[in-house]
Amino acid sequence: MIDRIKKIGSIALITLGLILTGCTLAQGPAPISQVALASEINVFRSPTCGCCGLWIEHMRDAGFQVNDQITEDMAAVKEQYGVPENLTSCHTTVVNGYVVEGHIPAEDVARLLTEKPDIAGIAVPGMPMGSPGMESGDYVEPYTVFAFGKSGETTTFSEHS
Repeated sequence: MIDRIKKIGSIALITLGLILTGCTLAQGPAPISQVALASEINVFRSPTCGCCGLWIEHMRDAGFQVNDQITEDMAAVKEQYGVPENLTSCHTTVVNGYVVEGHIPAEDVARLLTEKPDIAGIAVPGMPMGSPGMESGDYVEPYTVFAFGKSGETTTFSEHS
């Protein structure tokens, strides 16, 4: 009986320790809200672009802290941060040393910040219908989020449809 009480007490202490330290037995990526809350994103956009404002709302809804930078010279911003010409979109975001170009889902930004790949950034060229900030009912134009390096090489980061 005493051994059983000791065993139950040990299990209770271990469980309490896990709870107090925020640990769980499940492994995997941090939830998007944890990544978002720890990340301030700097969004550079034109004052006349409405879809950029909708993308900012998407990111805020996901928990990101957004620093909204209005500028008249987006070409200079894209050049400053090394966005390849073939990957440009309407807004450019900088977060934790990465460039995030265009209408990228918050989940992809969270994945970028969690995995920390050795790339310059990720981009969705153009403004695909159905991407965050470009919603049009239930229609989603299939699109690719590209990863790009400092010298401009690209690979597929994720695909959406």
